[in-house]
Amino acid sequence: MKNVIIVGATGATGNQLMQQLLNDTTVKNIYIIHYRATQFQHLEKVTEITLDLASFDDLAITVDSAMEIDCAYCCLGTTRKKAGSLAAFRQVDKDYIVNFGTWVANHTKAQLHVISAVGANAKSASSYLQTKGETEQLLHQLPLSALYIYQPTLLHGKRDEFRLMEAVAYYPLAILSLLPLPLLKQQKPIAIDQLANAMYQLSQQVTSGHHVISSLEIQQY
Repeated sequence: MKNVIIVGATGATGNQLMQQLLNDTTVKNIYIIHYRATQFQHLEKVTEITLDLASFDDLAITVDSAMEIDCAYCCLGTTRKKAGSLAAFRQVDKDYIVNFGTWVANHTKAQLHVISAVGANAKSASSYLQTKGETEQLLHQLPLSALYIYQPTLLHGKRDEFRLMEAVAYYPLAILSLLPLPLLKQQKPIAIDQLANAMYQLSQQVTSGHHVISSLEIQQY
């Protein structure tokens, strides 16, 4: 039986991933880390811990329980508009993610699965892709037993919020991806449930090392 921990369980991808984890009979315990109570809090498998995501050192999981965690999933992600500022965006998409990864590395032997973005590059002129790239660099420096970084292109599917840029970009990218060029095929929008399924399926493997899962690979799920 497996024990898993997830941060970002209420987001679009996290919610889809949660459904798979809840239906998996081999998963015994699901630790949800969130800044407030979630809709999953009363479910039998779930242990929910309310926490300021800036303070993972305060995470109330015993040493023995932490060492029994097999997989850690990070589905955190926001937009600059929703966060309210570039600094607030970077706090969520960099600081919180690295804080979680650091806790996983220091307290568990778990695989860590993290959502990034296609084109992530610490030297990018785009603040979004620069932040994603810096986050990836910091995660690669952690002593994790296994690290999986997912680099989807534009995500589409049911969300609690409307994202105008995603709606505008969806059809041009979908059409361009039909052309027989690898670079354009990689730009095909990824369904949210595809990304969640990729994270779930790849976490079933017992591996080590660092793995970057491209948008093309995610399309296979």
